[in-house]
Amino acid sequence: MKKQSILVLPFLLFCSYYVTAQNIKNNFQATSEEIFITIGKDSIAAFGMFADGEEEKETVILLHGLPGNERNLDLAQVLRRNGRNVIYFNYRGSWGSQGEFLYSNCLQDVKELMDFFDLPENSKKYRIKPNSYILFGHSTGGGLALLSGAKDKRVRRIGMYSPWNVSITSQEDFNWLQGYLKSLFMLNINPKQFVTELTENIDQYNPLLYKEELKTKKVLVLDENDRNKDWVEQIKNVRYVLVNTDHSFSDKRLELIEIVTDWLNK
Repeated sequence: MKKQSILVLPFLLFCSYYVTAQNIKNNFQATSEEIFITIGKDSIAAFGMFADGEEEKETVILLHGLPGNERNLDLAQVLRRNGRNVIYFNYRGSWGSQGEFLYSNCLQDVKELMDFFDLPENSKKYRIKPNSYILFGHSTGGGLALLSGAKDKRVRRIGMYSPWNVSITSQEDFNWLQGYLKSLFMLNINPKQFVTELTENIDQYNPLLYKEELKTKKVLVLDENDRNKDWVEQIKNVRYVLVNTDHSFSDKRLELIEIVTDWLNK
């Protein structure tokens, strides 16, 4: 009986230590959270996917296209497993976010989102490393990522696929866009006003205006055809990858994820 007690005691001690260790780790486990961020009188809907570990981490912000059916949450899960936080959100006036959907508002939304997570109480709560953001956008979100990231020193890397450069859009394409916007499910959009705002500010939405600022960033562009190649290759520190697929990379998701994670880990 005494011999059995001697054997059981270390086992119980080990179990107690293991459970305690697991509980400590669980305080900083991977989590997901719905977050509402106020911008003026409006609120935008965000979804945070936070990696495990107590330390503050780099954070990837995903910027969707029009209307945002492709959310890149498959990529987000991989990035979180690899130790980065990921934030997905809807621009004002799209899906569940209040306000008006305008290109200028989308650009402001990206800045306001980073401002929110840079607040000391939020960076601590969500384990966000301040001034260490990565923007990754699809289509419209790709152009937004490039313009927002170029002007913001907190952004170190800018990635995108099938990006839309507003400044090279023809009047014929703008006319098509206005009709297309009428067919989309958007919470609050005036298609004519959206297109008018773009055409009136088309010069300032040219990412090549910010070539000097972009020299300090690392840029990744994936494309399903080479329509963007000429202007993209005028940017320094850019990696341009052409992939035979559709606009959303529907049949090349694993390849997309592999290219993005490889680029981020270098």
